[in-house]
Amino acid sequence: MARQAGVSVATVSRVLNQNESVRAGIRDRVLAVIASSGFRPNANARRLVSGGSGQVCFLLANRDLGDSFHSRILKGVEDYSRRQHHQVVYTRFDYDAEMVLPSDDLPRILREGGGVEGVVLAGANYPSMIRYLEGLSLPYVLFGNNIVNDTAAYPKENAVAFDEERGAREATEFLIELGHKRIAFVGDLSIQWYRRRFQGYKRAMQLRKLNALAIDLHERDAVELGRRAVPDLVRRYPGTTAVLAQDDETACGLVESLRRLQIRVPDDISVIGYDDIREARYVAPTLTTVRVPKERVGEMLAETLFERIAGRRSPALMLSTELVIRESCVRLTGAKLKLAVK
Repeated sequence: MARQAGVSVATVSRVLNQNESVRAGIRDRVLAVIASSGFRPNANARRLVSGGSGQVCFLLANRDLGDSFHSRILKGVEDYSRRQHHQVVYTRFDYDAEMVLPSDDLPRILREGGGVEGVVLAGANYPSMIRYLEGLSLPYVLFGNNIVNDTAAYPKENAVAFDEERGAREATEFLIELGHKRIAFVGDLSIQWYRRRFQGYKRAMQLRKLNALAIDLHERDAVELGRRAVPDLVRRYPGTTAVLAQDDETACGLVESLRRLQIRVPDDISVIGYDDIREARYVAPTLTTVRVPKERVGEMLAETLFERIAGRRSPALMLSTELVIRESCVRLTGAKLKLAVK
């Protein structure tokens, strides 16, 4: 094949491995010879040469890929890994802080080891998983927002996160600029990532010397949490003109339940979500929300993982969010408010 193309065997190898040092004309000539010969590179042989499996694992823990949030992170991981000529192996795993690892329930690709060069830990993970991977000396990178431990602090290395507190603070400041002073936060404050969002909201309220109003409910179904929050909101905080929800699904539940009480969004009360899932732009009214750069998070997770595979240190990265203004918020006009005890 090298003789047919008029190049060295090393040049053919560089073309097969998509090395960018090969000039375009030579690459085209080699590829034409490969195509005409019907040659197919042997993946096992290439792995022996490179010393790696050519695969990384995306482990989604305690979450469902039907969640559009994590599916976008996975896409970012896949896009970056593809550019590095690696395949992403996807697997799920449900576990809790009490499970001893390794466990028979652990996905086989991690339980047996050696099948992948590194792991992206997405979903919600506990320190036990990190200790297990470190024991295997297997490079990993963590989605830093959803590590479940005794503190709400973000990891300092081997992690990529987005700034939840700042996003919530900016959303609250936007509502204040619209003239709202009685603004409530709705969420499950037992979960540390939602607690961080509450802290951002609370900080913005304190800076303007406004009272922080919290509806704290423990409910795994976020839409149902939003539905359940409305009776408490009406009873405990009459006169509320705006709500910041812990996430978009909670905001959707709020809007639905408010509508049943004939409380109009945004005419009677403004609502802001968090995450900017795809559904946020299709509800009525379309949802103002804090956009998380989910695919960018995935790309940076993959980039950080490949740095670790190469043996380089990986300080944690923090990405910014963006406020996306749609139809669910309005400027307060002083008209009589409809939200009151009923």
